[in-house]
Amino acid sequence: MIYTSPLARARETAEILSGYQPSAPVQISRRLIEVRTSYQGSPNSILKPGFSFFEPVRDPNDETMQGIFDRLSSFLQAAIQKHGGSTVVAVSHADPISVLWTGLEQRQLTPACMRETVYPARSSVTQVVTRSGKVLSLTYFNAAEVEETKL
Repeated sequence: MIYTSPLARARETAEILSGYQPSAPVQISRRLIEVRTSYQGSPNSILKPGFSFFEPVRDPNDETMQGIFDRLSSFLQAAIQKHGGSTVVAVSHADPISVLWTGLEQRQLTPACMRETVYPARSSVTQVVTRSGKVLSLTYFNAAEVEETKL
């Protein structure tokens, strides 16, 4: 099974992956969507070192790190219940994945702690291995880095 965020760039990635596993259906899950923030549509020039979408809160409707963690861990638990023992692919976005990783490592959900974890590159893979509903391991794989080291 392949789950994907409803955003176009994630759906495109899910479709590419489904080409390698034609028997795996693709299903959209809103729980995998990008962070809901009032910064959406802002130019990339705002992304200076130390910038955070989360602190200080810009708008009261902005999604918090706890809200993002709850949303993605809810997806993870539902996937475990529905597909326990199987491989599931979930196509999401860097900030939600990084927040989930931070929370699964039982670190505080703060921008500082998030910066101390792996920040997923485009088209990277974050593997979450579970058994009996418990997270056993987190692994990060970035194919671009592997290709670079082979040159």
